Amino acid sequence: MKLLVAFIFAVFLAGCSSSFSEVKQLDDKAYLQLTGNIASGSLSIDGKQISLQQADKFKIDGNLVTKFEISSGTHLIEIVRNDKTVVKRKIYVTNGNVFEVNVP
Repeated sequence: MKLLVAFIFAVFLAGCSSSFSEVKQLDDKAYLQLTGNIASGSLSIDGKQISLQQADKFKIDGNLVTKFEISSGTHLIEIVRNDKTVVKRKIYVTNGNVFEVNVP
């Protein structure tokens, strides 16, 4: 009986002395993700026209999503369709994050 108590005490003592370490590695890239109807529009980031053909395109829940890699920081994005601005926003994005904009 004393041996069993000593064994249980040793197991609890060993569990208290163990350590845990965690390393998190963030993606060093930032992304702009557009959802909605962008096929017939044009995109500019900070006044520079961006080709929609260069972007990664995929579907999430049946909706087409277009994803662009951008530098971290503040950006002005503008989406124009039929000579009418449909989205004009100033955004701030940090490394490892995705900023999503829904295009009507």
